[in-house]
Amino acid sequence: MGLLERFLPSTTAPSENWRVPAPGQCKCETHIEDVLDLEVPLADGSKSVSVPDLLRSGALATVPASEQLYVVHERSNERRGPFHWRVVPNGQLVRFGDPGAPASLDDAIFVQPDVESVLWLEPDNILAIGAPRLCMRGVQAAVVFALTNSRIRTLA
Repeated sequence: MGLLERFLPSTTAPSENWRVPAPGQCKCETHIEDVLDLEVPLADGSKSVSVPDLLRSGALATVPASEQLYVVHERSNERRGPFHWRVVPNGQLVRFGDPGAPASLDDAIFVQPDVESVLWLEPDNILAIGAPRLCMRGVQAAVVFALTNSRIRTLA
């Protein structure tokens, strides 16, 4: 997947007026409560972590970004977005992916249903996700599915 493919224009109009989808109004295929029984393997293969443990640790902390949908690239001043959600794992997701793997975590999130764009704002600390039709629980489920993708780990 090319870098530019991760920054497709949003299909919501106008994106500056985006509001968090009301309960029952989201277009999520899956919510976090649907994947609580999944285990996410660590990149080193030593063990797995349950989704409830990820939630308790704050690794899936997700907040809407309706007041800051766009970000400006620090070197080029290019405006990117919209990014409707921020996932703030504070470095806790690094242990699930391998830098030498065929895909990165942001690539694996990008291919989830209804995710339009993904960008690390601060490497390993803040992840911006453009997903206007997903609710917070749907974004968390998308991140879990990405974490379970074997392509983010080096294949032995």
